[in-house]
Amino acid sequence: MPHKGGVRHSLPLEEQGAYRLLLDHMWIKGGHLKNDDKEIARTLRITVKKWQKIKPRLAEYLQIDKGNITQKRLQDDYQNAVTRSEINAKDGKTGGLKSAENRKAHQANATAQGDLLAPANQRTHGSTRHIREVLKKP
Repeated sequence: MPHKGGVRHSLPLEEQGAYRLLLDHMWIKGGHLKNDDKEIARTLRITVKKWQKIKPRLAEYLQIDKGNITQKRLQDDYQNAVTRSEINAKDGKTGGLKSAENRKAHQANATAQGDLLAPANQRTHGSTRHIREVLKKP
């Protein structure tokens, strides 16, 4: 169980750094790391002996089982981020399809109304014009 003061108040700087690196790598690797002392020591750029020395202290803040190491809040945040990302991707696709439909309808209307409104004569947001086009005045 973590100390009431949190990691910052209860761990020496070196162990805080190792803890933060573990959290960063857990996030990158899907919310957990394989519980492999050699792999974790390599990730932290320390010796296996050094990792085995600090592991018991960090275990107070981590969930360690035979197969994985994780951290409860990180795991929750990671799952929320994955869910939010999936929702955003779905919403973006829906919005993109609707925008494409609107563009097609607008182009069809513009073509039907004549060349003045045809898409070739319209500027789209972010498009550029040569200075000669700007200076041509009727």
